[in-house]
Amino acid sequence: MTTAKFNALAGPTARAMASVKGEHCTPPTYRPTEQVRGSMRCTKCGGTLQFTVSAINGASTGRCNSINCVRWTE
Repeated sequence: MTTAKFNALAGPTARAMASVKGEHCTPPTYRPTEQVRGSMRCTKCGGTLQFTVSAINGASTGRCNSINCVRWTE
């Protein structure tokens, strides 16, 4: 899901979302078989990024523990 070209063009939030979905979801639906909750290294600052991915529709949420860093809800 991520390539060097994508990383060069995409912002830190898009890179974080792509990293979560690429690791925990399978194409073509990009939905996990069961809900996923976890944490990983933030793609922007290196802090801790906590995330969830829904098994129902593949929607994800994530938030870095650093102030003014990556955060999303789909």
